[in-house]
Amino acid sequence: MPESSSASVMTLAQFEECLMDGERWVELIDGRFVRLEPPDDAHGDVIRNLSKSLAAYFKRETEVGICNFELPLVMQQDPPTVRCPAISFFKVQSESRFSETNRVLSERKSFLVIEVASTNDRRRAISDRVKAYLDWGVAGVWIIDPITQQVHQFHGSNPATMVKSPQVLLGHPLLPGFSIPVSDLFRQPDWVKK
Repeated sequence: MPESSSASVMTLAQFEECLMDGERWVELIDGRFVRLEPPDDAHGDVIRNLSKSLAAYFKRETEVGICNFELPLVMQQDPPTVRCPAISFFKVQSESRFSETNRVLSERKSFLVIEVASTNDRRRAISDRVKAYLDWGVAGVWIIDPITQQVHQFHGSNPATMVKSPQVLLGHPLLPGFSIPVSDLFRQPDWVKK
């Protein structure tokens, strides 16, 4: 799909069609089709390591919520804005526990999003992304930075916090009981080292 011109606005239906045709790492910002750089290996390491810890956490804490990976979130209808965070978390609703998993686009507001600032375009736009999520009403945003090996946490109007190795990333208050050493987020899998 070519970049849309500044004069044309893509609709949500057109964007959804692009996603169904296999487009990845794309977003819709104020009706403009935006292609992001594909994630790099460091991004993949963070997602693999975090996924493993989150799987263990959600197995223990079944009532906290559920997470989705790269789920496009409809943040604004007109002009349409769709962001695709690396991970988005939703409160559990027993009757529809996995409903977001089957969607191409979700209009449901997540309570926490995690972004990985791994590519130049993601790094350049990170402050705009954080502001957009918080303005939309997301309770918390975590930015994991593989370059500086830091995690920045934003919770509403509270001051941002930053953790780095040898500190531990704590999920409180949004993921109570969740923790992972920051250094573990950036660890390469053993099979890569061989």
